[in-house]
Amino acid sequence: MANKAFFLFISLGTLSICVQAQPAGLAFYDNLSTLPHIYPNVESYYLSSYDRTGGNDDGFRGTYSQLYVDDAGQHVIFDEDGPGCVYNLWFTGSGRKLHWGKIRFYFDKEEKPRIECEAKDFFEGRCGPFVYPLVTHSFISSGGFSCSAPITFAKHLKITTERTCGFYNVYYQLYPNTQVEPWHEDLDYSRLVNLFQRCGSNPVTSQTDLRIVSGTFTLEAAGRAGAPEAELLSVGHGGTIACLRINPLYAPDKYALNHINLRVFYDGDAVPAIDVPIGPFFGSGLGEADVRSLFVGMSTSGGYYCYLPMPFRKAVRVALRNNSHDAGGEFFYEIGYKDKFGLGEYAGHIGYLGAKYNRAWPIVEEKDYVLFDYKGRGAVVGQVMTVEPVKPDRKRWWEGDMRIYVDGQDKPRFHGTGHEDEYQGGWSTFWLTNPYSLPLFGEPKTEGLIDVFGQVNGSTTVYRFWPGKIHFKNSIRISTEHGNHNDTPANYSSLVYYYYVPE
Repeated sequence: MANKAFFLFISLGTLSICVQAQPAGLAFYDNLSTLPHIYPNVESYYLSSYDRTGGNDDGFRGTYSQLYVDDAGQHVIFDEDGPGCVYNLWFTGSGRKLHWGKIRFYFDKEEKPRIECEAKDFFEGRCGPFVYPLVTHSFISSGGFSCSAPITFAKHLKITTERTCGFYNVYYQLYPNTQVEPWHEDLDYSRLVNLFQRCGSNPVTSQTDLRIVSGTFTLEAAGRAGAPEAELLSVGHGGTIACLRINPLYAPDKYALNHINLRVFYDGDAVPAIDVPIGPFFGSGLGEADVRSLFVGMSTSGGYYCYLPMPFRKAVRVALRNNSHDAGGEFFYEIGYKDKFGLGEYAGHIGYLGAKYNRAWPIVEEKDYVLFDYKGRGAVVGQVMTVEPVKPDRKRWWEGDMRIYVDGQDKPRFHGTGHEDEYQGGWSTFWLTNPYSLPLFGEPKTEGLIDVFGQVNGSTTVYRFWPGKIHFKNSIRISTEHGNHNDTPANYSSLVYYYYVPE
């Protein structure tokens, strides 16, 4: 009996450790079915060259383009004790080129960098194993140079540039009291490359025991009787929705896609946990666009998908509601789900998928536009944002900085340098005139572009996903300036994907 009890203790202890230790780096992508798991010891951070005085010198003069210059004359842009992982690294350069020389990565206080490469070669995929689509240059992510290859470190990581780099940002995570295998030159990124290259197909590796429900329905326009609703799925026991696909069998316009709502009810609740327009939910607030992200997407030919897992303990109901008085149309849908919610100790650490839609048409107050303001425990997965100028000459809204406050902190944990930078592009005119869609970020559509005294203005819709998720223990607030010092009115709308643990 004593031996049996000891074995149980060890088993539960091992399981508890598994729950607390989020897979880091490449391991995060190995089993995306665990995306709903909420971990108590994950801390997300964001470094950037934002102007510490509150002005707009975010990289133009290089004032804040490094943390310090070391004894060797290298410009240190990242210097952090581990264990941790850098999930994303971004720069932009004058003339859409990088002129600051070499980038170097020093691990665990080593004198010699494990990674050393000319910046131009690094982001053009000539510094293996950093290849496309893990790295992108300015003609792929439209003005930006981005690296989405996760770089883990066990004890310490320092990243330097040879000369002042100008604009930059780094998204990274720290994992207190855990063990992380540091980056080494034999690391194989091939599975992640394959995952990024097949966006649009289900990224979750295990599809066994998946139940498929599909069909067609006609969604009528809203009328005096109210908003018509079509039920797509109703399950009366615990499980997990693994994939959701819909295909309008007609050509919905931007207005329709912002007024037909996806509604998801968990565990018999009368109020939906998700009640959001399908356009933004599938990646575009400007109507149909070619969105090919890892987790959600759509195409101008009509196929929309969501691969964010949706666990439920007792029941789930999924429906579409037409809040538009314009004509509706016929839809095809397909939902794949499993009859499994979670096992043992994992159950208390599994979040439910939520999606929050906000809008301000327009925002004119001299305060941040708020994408998300939530009290509770959970983790943010990503966001979609759409901006439409109120007048052609009211430009430079893109100078607004993103700010993310975690767990009630007075100072933002994330502070950006402008819309195009935060969505991994660069230089407003080039950015707006060259839409792009990549696995973790994109600007899939712009419209109404007009030249205003040599600078293009127009509407845009953008998205970004945060690998590892931005965990919060009791609250999170995501906001952005509209223009420098919130001085530019514009129509803002947004959708935030997140997992939450019910009270």
